[in-house]
Amino acid sequence: MAGFSNYFRFILKRERAVGLTWFVCMVAFEAGLASVFSGMFSDAESMRAMAFTMNTPAMVALMGPVYGLESLTPAIIMAQECLVWFFIAAAVMNIFFVVRHTRADEELGRHEMLRALPVGRLTGAASTLTGAFALNAAITLASALGLIALNADGATAAGAFAYALSIGAVGFLFAALTLLFAQLFSTPRGVSGAAFAVMGVFYVLRMSGDMNGNALSAVSPMGLGLKVQPFWLNGFAPVVILLTEAAVVAAAALAVCANRDLGGGIIPARKGKARASRFLRGEFGLAWRLSRGTIFAWSAGIFALGATYGAAAGTIDQFAAGNEMFSKMLASAGAASVADSYTAMVFAIGALLCSVPVINIAGKIRAEEKRGRLEQILAKSVPRERMFLSYIALAFVTSLATLALMAIGFYIAAGGMKPGALLTAAFEYLPALWLMLGLTVLLAGAVPKLAGLIWAVFAYAFAVFYFGKLLRLPELAAKLSPFGYIPQLPSQEFALVPLLVPALLAVAVCAAGVAGFGRRDVG
Repeated sequence: MAGFSNYFRFILKRERAVGLTWFVCMVAFEAGLASVFSGMFSDAESMRAMAFTMNTPAMVALMGPVYGLESLTPAIIMAQECLVWFFIAAAVMNIFFVVRHTRADEELGRHEMLRALPVGRLTGAASTLTGAFALNAAITLASALGLIALNADGATAAGAFAYALSIGAVGFLFAALTLLFAQLFSTPRGVSGAAFAVMGVFYVLRMSGDMNGNALSAVSPMGLGLKVQPFWLNGFAPVVILLTEAAVVAAAALAVCANRDLGGGIIPARKGKARASRFLRGEFGLAWRLSRGTIFAWSAGIFALGATYGAAAGTIDQFAAGNEMFSKMLASAGAASVADSYTAMVFAIGALLCSVPVINIAGKIRAEEKRGRLEQILAKSVPRERMFLSYIALAFVTSLATLALMAIGFYIAAGGMKPGALLTAAFEYLPALWLMLGLTVLLAGAVPKLAGLIWAVFAYAFAVFYFGKLLRLPELAAKLSPFGYIPQLPSQEFALVPLLVPALLAVAVCAAGVAGFGRRDVG
């Protein structure tokens, strides 16, 4: 028992920066949105208009079904707008948390040193699971109390706890799933890749179930979490189901952990060939070998996302034809047609997601540096700039491939649309992706201690896109995002100059990053 408590305290000490940052951001963002939504609507009619907009097929696919139309409050609208995104944030937080304290520690040899102390075989896994539960519980309690303290319009105590508990339960289930994957796979990349792939599958299942009104939504933890319907029904049964599922998965993970070898996984890493090919002996080949899992997983996910949204495109015109109010709202927004507005929204969301693998690949050299592997390579006759440029080139190719796959998936599922127009609408976001690539290179190359700030840029871009109009942010706020200058085709007109600005800026910051990497000390 002493070994468990010491191990648990060690995890808490390691999380005093990262875990505390997640805690503060999650609680503060939930409280901030509650205060904003509370003062957003002047009367019941404005709330009904917002709910009507959210009840379109595109919005249901994005955020989930609308509920509580008979007694709308700002708190209900906030839950419908934001809950699914907090599910995703909680899932990401828990995936990184568990990988950091399990498989990553095993790969770096830390877990072997800890196991040399008087600790049991399951101490590390159980302590990690307890740490994840404590982090989720702390965020849940602080969020619920914060919502109650703000006394937002419609935010009852039961609704606040239902809202916060649904987020915490979904997050803890992903912690348990990631712990199970940490026993199955032998590398941190394999564990995180499997966890994020499952998260993507769950999101697509939720999307399909909510749009078609079938049971697929309940199969997904995100869809099940939405069935809590905070501030209206406040159903706690889905929370109990989610926690029960998490307990079952966690028990399975601990059972597997008790019978596997330290450092290995149930699914062993595939052994490579005895001799590397000529391609793999070069810098670009090494970058490809280390990044191909990320490229394949994200390419498949982006293609599936495009196809899923494309399948819903056929119902948009039919929906608008029977809803005069929605057609008027769309016309006032300046869109030529419902289909154009829907396509522009899908491609903007897809482009934001396409920047994630670009950032991962461009920043992978920093990960190799932190693990001490880059020094072994640069000790040979390998120019460090050429090594860095290999990752940059691979990220550049990935930006082209993912955007193209999104457009192709949308075209195949939607039908009746011109492929050239869809590819144009997708490739228009290339300058924004290149700017994200350039910023990653600048941070990883010149100021490596601040490399993680690129995710703050991504979070800002997403928040401005998703909440900008809702929060009535000034136009300058959008322009500060790498995606703020991009005209949204096909609902807006094409313009070349707004594309040149981020493209030229991307070249400049990328060059500065490579130059900084060439001058600074490695490691």
